[in-house]
Amino acid sequence: MNEKNEEHEQYELDKIRIKKMKALLDAQKMQQVNQERAGNINEKVDFILRAVLHPSAYSHLDKIKKEEPAVYQRIYNELISPDVFQSLDYLVAVIQQQRGVPRQIPLDAIIYLERKIKGIKSSIKVKQGDGEVMDLGSYLTK
Repeated sequence: MNEKNEEHEQYELDKIRIKKMKALLDAQKMQQVNQERAGNINEKVDFILRAVLHPSAYSHLDKIKKEEPAVYQRIYNELISPDVFQSLDYLVAVIQQQRGVPRQIPLDAIIYLERKIKGIKSSIKVKQGDGEVMDLGSYLTK
């Protein structure tokens, strides 16, 4: 009777091991699918950015991505709205069908977003005859 009990316990342990192994394999498959999906989404977003941004704007954005990831992420969020994420496949198909977009976003727009995010305000400086440099607003009020 002791042998039957041990066999039953071993059988139950094997069932638990199989169940855990199956759960681990399922989790690995899900993780792999999610990674592939994320990679696929990133490729589609990159394709769209390459199409809609002027080459100089895209290279500047890529430089920001490498040097200042936080600034890049905020610019990315400005450019890629939730609506774009929902229609990635459609946008890719349209861009491929039309072989590009009629107008591309210029470098100035990316620089503007970068300066806005960094809080850099534009200012015009005026140099007076004696070498004094002052803000245009101060110069005009003087």
